[in-house]
Amino acid sequence: MNQIQRPRLGPAGAVRRSRSAHDTALNAIGRAIVDGRLPIDSILPSKEELMAQIDVSHTTLREALQTLTAKGMVAAKARVGTRVLPEAHWSMFDADILAWRLEIGMPTAFIASLFEIRQSLEPVAAALAAGRRSEEDVANLRQLVDVLDTDTSDRETFVEADVAFHQLILRASGNPFMHSIAALISTALSASFALSAPAPRSSAVSLVKGQHLAIVDAIAAQDPQGASDAMMTVIRRGWTTYSGFGSTELSRLTVLSFDQT
Repeated sequence: MNQIQRPRLGPAGAVRRSRSAHDTALNAIGRAIVDGRLPIDSILPSKEELMAQIDVSHTTLREALQTLTAKGMVAAKARVGTRVLPEAHWSMFDADILAWRLEIGMPTAFIASLFEIRQSLEPVAAALAAGRRSEEDVANLRQLVDVLDTDTSDRETFVEADVAFHQLILRASGNPFMHSIAALISTALSASFALSAPAPRSSAVSLVKGQHLAIVDAIAAQDPQGASDAMMTVIRRGWTTYSGFGSTELSRLTVLSFDQT
C-alpha cells in the first residue's frame, strides 16, 4: 500500500504551507493523486488507514475528501469506497491542483495546453479592453510594465507583476466572464510565467518590457486589432522561450498561432 506523507512546502513556494488539519489532509491526498502514488481508478485506502497515515481526525478527513470530490478528483460509492477519477473530471483551473502539478513538474503537453487556452482567451480580452478601458486601467497597466524591468526587481516580483498585468486586461475587457476567468486562472498564469519569465538582468528583459508596452499602447489608442496582435506576440514569446519543450508540441502551438491570423 502506497504511503501518503504529510505535506511539505513545494519549491519556490509552489504549494502554500498548510495552515490547518484540513489543509494537511487535502494536500497529502491531493498530491498523492497528482504524482501517481494513488493511481487513476484506484480505490483510496480505508478511512482508518488514511487517518493513521496523515494523523488527522475522522471529521477532518471527511471534509478533505468532500473538497477533493468537489474538485472532481475522487468519487465515493457505497460498499466500494472512494475511487480516484480520471483527469478529465478534474477542475483543471483549480488552484490546488495546479499547485500540486507545478510542485511535481508539469509535463510539456500540459504546459502547451496552458499556452493554448491563453491564446484562445487573452487576445480577445485585449481587443475588448481596447474599446472599454478606462484611463485608470491604462495608467495601472503602464505601472505594471515598469515593474517588469527586472534590473531592479527579482524574479518573483516580475512574475507577480506579469500575472497582475494579464489579469487587469481580462478585467478591463468589461466582460463578466473574462473577469471571472481572471481570478480562476491566476495560478495557471503564475505557473506559465514562472516557467517562461526571463532571468533577472538578462538581455530578454527589454524585449519583454517592450512587447508588453506594445499591448498597453494599443489599448490606450483604442486599437483592438493591434492589442490582440500584441498580446499574441507576448504569448508566443513566452512559449518559445520556455525551455524543455518537445518539437512536436512546439509545432502544434506555432500552427495554432498562425491560424489565428
